[in-house]
Amino acid sequence: MKDNLDYIVFSVKQAIEAESFGFTRNECCRNLKTALHQYWQNKTLGLHGHSQKKNIPRSTAALGKDTSECEVEHVVPQMYIVNILMDMTPISKNRINDILDKYFHVLLVTKEEHHRLNASGFRSKMPEDWDGENIWARYDAVGINLGKD
Repeated sequence: MKDNLDYIVFSVKQAIEAESFGFTRNECCRNLKTALHQYWQNKTLGLHGHSQKKNIPRSTAALGKDTSECEVEHVVPQMYIVNILMDMTPISKNRINDILDKYFHVLLVTKEEHHRLNASGFRSKMPEDWDGENIWARYDAVGINLGKD
């Protein structure tokens, strides 16, 4: 029986093959992003869809706000994670699991915080001096604090 990671491994291999065929990385990773969303965020983390939005960890400013006043953010930008997976040699289910455990987290932030991230240039990238360890570096750089429920 296939588990969630089997679908992600398949998608990584498929995306790598599509890129070697000639598709751009962005084009060939659409299915991989869908697999990450469906099989990691939804089925593994259980944090997908409007009904689960209330269960997503929040920034301090988002605590107590209605979910309609907030945006879901990938703590480490999804394309950063996709690039790690696409450049992995050899592909390993255990390594993929470790990468996703470490980097694939979501956070509910206010619309203002979301705008601040975008305006700072951190919409889809980590700070230049990022150590690869502190997954909260984007938020630290723009003064977004993790809420403690």
